Amino acid sequence: MTILNPLRCIVLWFILIIAMVLHFNYHVGDLFYGIDMVQSEANGIIPTGTHIIRNIFYHLPIIWILIMLYFDQKRVRLGLFIISIIYSLSHAIHLIGEMTEPDFSQMPLLSITLAVSLLLTWEHFKYMKSN
Repeated sequence: MTILNPLRCIVLWFILIIAMVLHFNYHVGDLFYGIDMVQSEANGIIPTGTHIIRNIFYHLPIIWILIMLYFDQKRVRLGLFIISIIYSLSHAIHLIGEMTEPDFSQMPLLSITLAVSLLLTWEHFKYMKSN
């Protein structure tokens, strides 16, 4: 069965959302195994950076999916292609950063995430070029 290109992009965006939720879950899951995560500057308030990261990697992809479902103009396709490149770059940088202290759960997940992100960029490129 051949899946149409826009649907491939939508599915790949969903996979990226799931991967990023798993990534965070792996960090929180460490608490169950006795890793001490007490931070001296912790005050019970979620840092602004955390909210920004959640919005960029959890919420915005949902908006990209909605845009794909309802808009099909050439400039929208170009914009989503550029956005997918930015996401791929951020996933690559994150994977490289994680290599300083490799985690045997995070490394495979982040590698898969980068691969999916690169596939997404390729699919957005093909979608942008299609009629």
